[in-house]
Amino acid sequence: MTASLSKTVFTPVEVAQVLRVTSETIRRKIISGELGAIEVGGEKRKQYRITFSDLSRWLGPERSAQLFGADAGIHALGEALAKADDHYFEEELPEMIQKVRAERRLPASDAYLPTPTPKEIQRKFGKK
Repeated sequence: MTASLSKTVFTPVEVAQVLRVTSETIRRKIISGELGAIEVGGEKRKQYRITFSDLSRWLGPERSAQLFGADAGIHALGEALAKADDHYFEEELPEMIQKVRAERRLPASDAYLPTPTPKEIQRKFGKK
């Protein structure tokens, strides 16, 4: 397991979406102690964050990596790009890249990580 993956945390909603169950089901697993989680604030309704390590113990290392690991994200991204239309490549994707950079406080222009142009993205991931 990579260091960055071991530090990854998920909300009960994110875990529920991947497993195709309700977020209440995930909360019940947490409350019962079956699934480990970190409690973060909230007196009225407790908020939880689930670490990749907790998911690994609950689902098993292979299944958790398959569902929540980096490879799963890359596969989902590839499928989404294969289904995308021109509007997505020209308008939505550049906006998403800027939003992610702002949230993660990444520099707007990196010599080591250039932003691909819509044509480059289309050429690489476009429909054939």
